Amino acid sequence: MSKNSAISTISVAPTAAAAAPAKGGPSSTVGECAIVDVDRPAVDPSDKANVYHIWALGMVAVMGGQYYDWNERYAAGFVPFFCASLMMSTSFVVYVACISEVSGKVPGGSYGLARAVLGFYPGFILGCLELLEYISFGSVSILFVTNYATDYFGWDERVKPLLWLIQYVVFIALLESRGKYVWRFMLVFAIICLLPMVLYVFGSIPYLDLAMNGVLVDPDTNETTWAKGDVSSAFFKLLPATTVGYAGIEALTVVTGFVENPAYAVPRGTVAATWTLFASFLALNLVVAAMPPGLDTTHEDQYFLNRGLSLGLGLSSDVAEWMMIPAQMGMAFGFFIPYARLTQAMADSNLLPAFLGIRGQPTTVRAMVVASIFGYLLCVVSFFSDEFQKTLQNISIVAACICYASQTYGFVLLRTTYRIDTTGYKSPYGLVGAYYVWFVSLLLFLSIAGGFQGDHGIAILSAFAFVLVMTAYYWQCCKLRQTVSREEYSSIFKFSVMRFNRMRRKKKSKPTASSKRPISQASLVSLAKKFARPQVSPAPP
Repeated sequence: MSKNSAISTISVAPTAAAAAPAKGGPSSTVGECAIVDVDRPAVDPSDKANVYHIWALGMVAVMGGQYYDWNERYAAGFVPFFCASLMMSTSFVVYVACISEVSGKVPGGSYGLARAVLGFYPGFILGCLELLEYISFGSVSILFVTNYATDYFGWDERVKPLLWLIQYVVFIALLESRGKYVWRFMLVFAIICLLPMVLYVFGSIPYLDLAMNGVLVDPDTNETTWAKGDVSSAFFKLLPATTVGYAGIEALTVVTGFVENPAYAVPRGTVAATWTLFASFLALNLVVAAMPPGLDTTHEDQYFLNRGLSLGLGLSSDVAEWMMIPAQMGMAFGFFIPYARLTQAMADSNLLPAFLGIRGQPTTVRAMVVASIFGYLLCVVSFFSDEFQKTLQNISIVAACICYASQTYGFVLLRTTYRIDTTGYKSPYGLVGAYYVWFVSLLLFLSIAGGFQGDHGIAILSAFAFVLVMTAYYWQCCKLRQTVSREEYSSIFKFSVMRFNRMRRKKKSKPTASSKRPISQASLVSLAKKFARPQVSPAPP
């Protein structure tokens, strides 16, 4: 493992300073939770990511989802699915703007924000749900590539576990290269992932006719319609499919540790990636609907790229299908970095089992391996259960819905309760945009939890069981040993004082002599302890 690897991370160890309060500084505990020093190994400037690299990582991680499976939802007509896609697309644009504003305000990105603003237990649960989301998305992509390869070459089903293993090993090995090589590769790979979309859209232009091809034709009466079905089949049933163009893009807010000027590069790279995905997904929506011979036929295409690439460029179906495979592999490849970073961060907070040996590691290679083992196990379960494999993506979406709503709530708190001055990127959509994200997230959650997907409740029950197990694990194993870094403590201290000052301003009673006195530093430290939510004992060294 190279010292300057693109995914090198922090090592954490309690210091002697944590045994007693620093002179004139913060105490060694927050609500009796041990404070630890964070040693950040130096990363060569040439190995750090910039705005373009963050954009590329977003494209690699998400673009593959736009190339497969969603077109069958056009069975309900052009209007229902396109309107649902437009609603979801705008929701993601606003959501990413919200989390991009707050991700630079707290160390650790979205995970650090949840711990500092929402509390330690909510932060733990959200961290677990994010891990489930990213690892599941990676597993879904690996399953897709493996299933396609075995079907295309006619290989025996029993070779699939070996193909999963090969993909995991190759991706981990690639990501352990020097950062400057990884990021150059990421830029090239992003272009490769975008290429099928560009060729499909522009090659299909001479053949497009939305007015003629975008309608459904009743075979009995020959009447045409732009929509059919009810609110169940023409909205809730198809809503999860609209997330494929963006799901997981929020993972970019986790990867701040190896970015040059993360407060600038991460928000702008993430927003740029989201707008690129927005343009791409809506363009694909329009082109698929306008392609001949019409939606009655094209909504049944297993690989919708084939038709446009064949008409526009004369490519065979085999070539067209293989062109989308790099993007499918990129979805798995792109999520490895975020879930490794998040796994390492949670381990360094003493929130993962000690026997995993992740805590205090100077790199995320072990975290990546451990998280990938969990992803491999998801592939194994999917191998033996077709029902689970069909609902694995919906399980990820349920976890994502909770994360979307909670992270947006953190944005609302920073805009209202804490009123933090924004010096970097600022969301132009404000609180109204946050409420819109909540509304769409609720609809998305109901589309799965309400039984509209016909999965017999597997997705929602699996996600609920996961939260219950993680909750029991937290209260039995983590609550008494978790730690905070000094950077996290600084954020908790700041937010506690802000909350206290806001409470003082709300008091209706007349000011007294004591209330006019300035707050001493000792009092501020006491306040930080008071408002820190968990009450746990110091972690063992």
